[in-house]
Amino acid sequence: MLRGARRREMRLAQRDRVQALAATVEPPTEPLVWRSGTTARIAAVLWCVTFAALTVPPVGGSLAAPDIGGLVFAVWTSLVAGWAACRVALWRVTADRDGVRVRRLWSTTFLSWSVISHVEARRDGLLEFVGPPGEPMGGLFRPPWLSRRLGLPDTLGEVADTLTAMALHPRLRAPAEADRALSGTPFARWAIPLGLLLCLARDLVHR
Repeated sequence: MLRGARRREMRLAQRDRVQALAATVEPPTEPLVWRSGTTARIAAVLWCVTFAALTVPPVGGSLAAPDIGGLVFAVWTSLVAGWAACRVALWRVTADRDGVRVRRLWSTTFLSWSVISHVEARRDGLLEFVGPPGEPMGGLFRPPWLSRRLGLPDTLGEVADTLTAMALHPRLRAPAEADRALSGTPFARWAIPLGLLLCLARDLVHR
């Protein structure tokens, strides 16, 4: 019950922020794009190096002659590691004239402005789009609690407010549609090759 009251309080506070934002900001001239920064990409590289160096190779000690179970486990864990690296380093959220495009594993999910009620900032650093079926999530920002502890701006909250204002006020939306470079390229295009490379790298490191 306290959690529900807290959430209602946060929504009311966001409503006030969005109203103030809508009254002061000018509409963008181009689609707005949020994506991972340098720190996230470095973290993804370190994750890949750590995974290849510290995880156990498949049974048999080599990909050349493992048993089937060991090979499946090696490939599966490497694909998961590759997906995690791409999830940290390659996420992207694009807001244009028609709606929001969220990069996901197999495709880029398009959310029309007409179905978005508002956008919430989650404690885990994700944006939650309230209104569309399943309330999809996207992005991977610095969590709000971490921003407060570090004394840094709450980028996640600012993005959630901006997207909510764009959903509620059509005049704040970019007049153009995002091009293919900003709306396509799912994670799988990069995660699958990276996972296979990690699988080979792990085998080579442990020989």
